[in-house]
Amino acid sequence: MTNAASGLHPGRGQSYDAPMTTPARLARGASIAAMLTFAGCGGNDVPADTGVRNDAFVAPGTDTGAASVDTGVPPVDTGVPHDAATATPDTGMVTGRTVPVGHCGARTGLYFPQSSWIYTDVHDAPLRGNSAQTTAWLASHGSWGAPASRFQIDTSFYVMEGDSSTPTHTVLPTDPIEYSTDCDPGLAFPVPNGGRIEGYPDYVCPGRVDGMPTDDCHMIVVDFGANTLWEAYQATFTGGQFYSSCNVAWDMTHDSWGLPPAMGAIPDPAARNWGIGQGCTGPDAAGFPMAPLLITVGDVMSGRVEHVIRFALPNDRIQRSVTMTGPHPTWVWPATHAGGPTAVDPNAPIYGGHWRLHDPFDIAGHGLDPTNPVVIAVVYGLQHYGMVLADGGNIPIMAEDASDCGTTWDDLWGSDGSHVLTGITPADFDVLESGEAGNGYGCMRYAGR
Repeated sequence: MTNAASGLHPGRGQSYDAPMTTPARLARGASIAAMLTFAGCGGNDVPADTGVRNDAFVAPGTDTGAASVDTGVPPVDTGVPHDAATATPDTGMVTGRTVPVGHCGARTGLYFPQSSWIYTDVHDAPLRGNSAQTTAWLASHGSWGAPASRFQIDTSFYVMEGDSSTPTHTVLPTDPIEYSTDCDPGLAFPVPNGGRIEGYPDYVCPGRVDGMPTDDCHMIVVDFGANTLWEAYQATFTGGQFYSSCNVAWDMTHDSWGLPPAMGAIPDPAARNWGIGQGCTGPDAAGFPMAPLLITVGDVMSGRVEHVIRFALPNDRIQRSVTMTGPHPTWVWPATHAGGPTAVDPNAPIYGGHWRLHDPFDIAGHGLDPTNPVVIAVVYGLQHYGMVLADGGNIPIMAEDASDCGTTWDDLWGSDGSHVLTGITPADFDVLESGEAGNGYGCMRYAGR
């Protein structure tokens, strides 16, 4: 089954206008907000234990010898160089720089090996040949997707932690939505007690049980002891039954992307062995892991984001290339897939496109608060690690839900709310070289992942 047939990630999007305070983020657009007006969304069959280690918050690079309760996120001054290697024997996770990871950024280390593109500083990386044309094209075709073209932040993604005791479930054989063959077959997915999916207070995605989901409803679980990251798309767990349109388990000890293609090179299709595989989607439309690309309150409290950031554009502003056989969705490394792009123009932004903010960047001159910790951390991250186009949607920048982190987004970004980065425009970016594009929906899974 191809993704064209399955309809996986065909045209996803969100729209928000009001400042994105944490309570407001439970509403995913006007129609979703209406559904959330009744208590709990219904069908919550799991006990109250969150399954998230809220009692394990420790500052990066420190070892308290005991868990600290309700400390929120680490302070900015950790006393540990950001580029220092660090051992994390208590978690078993991949070691590397002291990057905040996990729910709320409460742990330190890396999700994937430091060699991964996720942690590569691209401050001096070369530009794509049509970089200026691409940023100008987006500026002239509506700019960012949020209302009034704001460079807004979506804080709906929730990261849970599991371990060997977390109960696992497989997709129902009677699931009304056909499971994508691009994704991991027969995967036993951990479902922490009392957890939640993206954008909702529990595991219930409206309409999912009937095969008519109204949202993406991603579920993200990480087991740092087993070095495994699980991610699901259109997930629901209710009545002891698990529904999902796509599940993927990432081995966090393995860099499954390697080096980018040489500048201007056309990669041999037979050698496109990265990510999930050539032409393959996943819970993320581009085929990326999502959790490592989310901004967390831990990132902000550490003083700077030190990983690439996930971003989205409306589908009519993402490239669909013209080939000898007609228009096809197109993508560049490190993406392996394109969702539902419709812009038939060689200068339109492309799935997997890696965008880097100009340096220097006049923060105050763009109307941003140069003292705001979110502005400081994200601007640094965009200048050094950039952002990659991963999905179709109306809110450009992706962050983790922090409603139970002790320190919330409302505490950090102040009265500007999720509009704290408004003023950053497409013209403030360059697009980096990523090799030539692949296209189409046919998936050839990468056995080495």
